[in-house]
Amino acid sequence: MMNKLLAAAFCLLFASFAFAQNDEINIIPKPQSIQRGEGRFILSKETRIVIFKTVDRPIALMLRDILKTNLGLDLKIVSDPSPKFNNIFVSTSDDVVLMKGDDDYTAEVEKNSIHLYGPNSTGLFYAIQTFRQLLPVIATGQISIPVVKIEDRNRFNYRGMHLDVSRHFFPVEFVKKYIDLMSQYKFNKFHWHLTDDQGWRIEIKKYPKLTEIGSKRPESVKGRVLQPYVGDGVPVEGFYTQEQIKDVIAYAKARYITVIPEIELPGHASAALAAYPQLGCKADYTYKVQTTWGIFKEVFCPTDETFKFLEDVLDETIALFPDSPYIHIGGDEVLKDHWKESPFVQELKKRENLKDEHEVQSYFVQRIEKHVNAKGKKIIGWDEILEGGLAPNATVMSWRGMKGGIEAAKAKHDVIMTPTDYAYLDYGQGDPATEPINIGGYLPLEKVYSFDPVPNDLTADEAKYIIGGQGNIWTEYLKKGENVEYMAFPRMLAIAESVWTTRENKNYGDFRQRLNAQLARLDAQNVNYRIPEPPGLVNRVLADGEAAILDLSTPIPGARVFYTIDGSTPDEKSTLFIKPLQLDVPMDGRVDVKAVVVIRSGRKSSVYTATILRGPWQEPEPELKEKRPGANFGMAFPIANDRLGSVFGGEARSLNFRQIARGNDLKLPFGVSFSGFINVPADGIYEFQAESTWETAITVGEKCGLRTAGTPETSIRSFVCPLKAGLQKIGISYSHRGGEPFWRLRWAIKGQNWRNLNGGELVH
Repeated sequence: MMNKLLAAAFCLLFASFAFAQNDEINIIPKPQSIQRGEGRFILSKETRIVIFKTVDRPIALMLRDILKTNLGLDLKIVSDPSPKFNNIFVSTSDDVVLMKGDDDYTAEVEKNSIHLYGPNSTGLFYAIQTFRQLLPVIATGQISIPVVKIEDRNRFNYRGMHLDVSRHFFPVEFVKKYIDLMSQYKFNKFHWHLTDDQGWRIEIKKYPKLTEIGSKRPESVKGRVLQPYVGDGVPVEGFYTQEQIKDVIAYAKARYITVIPEIELPGHASAALAAYPQLGCKADYTYKVQTTWGIFKEVFCPTDETFKFLEDVLDETIALFPDSPYIHIGGDEVLKDHWKESPFVQELKKRENLKDEHEVQSYFVQRIEKHVNAKGKKIIGWDEILEGGLAPNATVMSWRGMKGGIEAAKAKHDVIMTPTDYAYLDYGQGDPATEPINIGGYLPLEKVYSFDPVPNDLTADEAKYIIGGQGNIWTEYLKKGENVEYMAFPRMLAIAESVWTTRENKNYGDFRQRLNAQLARLDAQNVNYRIPEPPGLVNRVLADGEAAILDLSTPIPGARVFYTIDGSTPDEKSTLFIKPLQLDVPMDGRVDVKAVVVIRSGRKSSVYTATILRGPWQEPEPELKEKRPGANFGMAFPIANDRLGSVFGGEARSLNFRQIARGNDLKLPFGVSFSGFINVPADGIYEFQAESTWETAITVGEKCGLRTAGTPETSIRSFVCPLKAGLQKIGISYSHRGGEPFWRLRWAIKGQNWRNLNGGELVH
């Protein structure tokens, strides 16, 4: 009985929250103008949807479906409003004063009527998407909507999301769900990455081997260690038929999203060359669909046969995507080794007066562009297409930071910004110890939200060439749709606001508050979003006498937070956080607070950890008068009876044994040490980790360090240290007693993704 009462109380609490939350305006992306009024509109089964034009009926049907699916209301669509009922007016408007752009809209809620307007069906569709965010997540009793007038317009005409289906294949059903979620947040471009080294996913009828051979691989590399290679033994295959592609395009079009296909060239071509090896530059070479990640030497050879093949492929692709003004041709990460070794390419350079292989790439892209332009389309390429000369009409997608986009904009080319340090949503977003495996990096929600596609170093005229921005999801480590959702959400919502909302109208604190309501909506839609860390769970360094107060809150309304401070993993049986408490942290001691968030549906977050230290910060060293990159090193190889043989030292740009061993056999015993300074970018609690055979020691400053076990078995040890920004003294040593040496050194701000500690991080 008690359990039933508690369950009923919890449901009542959530129901009351759902009603109260509806009293707030929690729209993402944030509209340009929100004017809150007094009172509420009561939505009931007697409410009518009113249209005056036949052209508006599809949008009205969409609204009716939303209300029926989410709230159980099956409303009538009429053309003659009656004063007996409260009405929802859905109409394209001829009011060009208020609405000048295709995406502009007005959503006005009054006590007895709702008016949803757009200058055309696109704007009207966005009015519907905003209106649905005014609705409660679930129907609980009387459904009411606050009186409000919202007027809105977009900042950019290109608002994109990308999905890589080459590394892992996703069924049509998931692609449609992805498009649905995009449309809710006013994205209008779906960049579909269909081909790469690891799989060819689009049916080309003229070249059936592309899918017969190129869409299949026997396995994928296991884990993140690429060398030595270990496969997972799980086959990956799949492709989209042309009929399926047409279906997806039609589905997206109904949601006002244009699908842009990407056919990779001249690099990332392994899957295509496995099917048609004659299109490569090496006749005696075995091409295969790649089972690992990275950049490969396999590239298309710029022969007439290759261009004929690619033109045929592009012709079929163009015919499949009639509404897309663009064909994305890739152009990134082209290794030129095979070109440099090819007599044909060297002769081509002479014939076409090309000074190097970069200009060969430009020649390749420009030849493709001429063909695409002749078919009435434009090309998009990654920013590497700038190398060797930019194709005349190309749009540049800038991913290696914003530098390429700035260069292209100054050259008066259209630019889509998608820099890795803001827009790559496959990057990690939390502690690698508890987060799903990912490509690496660290890109938390707040950093994504700070994305602004227009860099400050462009003039107003140059900035006009920035047509928008895009979030990218690469799927090396994302095998299922639920994995994609975890990486995409809620960060995709931050991208949505960055490409729709004006710069001056953005505020992260405000966004974070509005996000709470959106997460409840995503939960109701069965989206496997990453549950955010509980606010208040942060790494801290306490001064002497400072109280260690733990004050957590729920990141999502209706969620509960459970925690531990004894090192154990928290679950629903752990302590429920109710009110602030004081922790006992002794001098030079630490407490690790671990927490898990359980949302209303019962789904649990990853385990989140914060370390609280008491003790002084480690201050940086004074700025060096002279500094050189890398570290000082010493290395010694004993010969027998502990007598020293080869002893030497010097400067090292790398912490790689093989680069400094001077030909000595590394399977024999040796010792090596490095010393210098590590550049700490910001104040924080840093974690250092050594994974090695035998004995590794690391010291940072005077107080922090570790020593591994000293056995032939690989061991892992780590330590934390509160470091002030600046140069911190570091010493590293390794004592090897025979066999194959191995060590890996890593560091990170605690709770963020590891990065390798190498010579490039050091100065001396």
